[in-house]
Amino acid sequence: MAKAEGLRADIFVSIHANAISLSRPDINGLETYYYVTGFRLAQAVHNSIRSQVSVADRGIRQARFYVLRKTSMPSILVELGFLTGSTDAAKLGTAAHRQKLAKAISEGIIRYLQSN
Repeated sequence: MAKAEGLRADIFVSIHANAISLSRPDINGLETYYYVTGFRLAQAVHNSIRSQVSVADRGIRQARFYVLRKTSMPSILVELGFLTGSTDAAKLGTAAHRQKLAKAISEGIIRYLQSN
């Protein structure tokens, strides 16, 4: 985050894999978070992932995460799935799935940047 600020980046994208109690393997899916200025970026990346990768959709949500609040550029946090989810864990464990996610994220970012 500090590096993005120092470089005066146009956007900030934080990529994560979520987790919840191991007693809840039924919870799976993609979530994308934004604070204030990142909504259009969140939409572009989230929709790109949903159109290219088979993953449950848990939606786009506003949140006050530190990395979202403390950046001056549009910022998002993408949760690619749950490491504790039975479906997501199996998929996230494969290089092919992770490559599809990376491609979809990059295409969503490009789409966002081209629209500005």
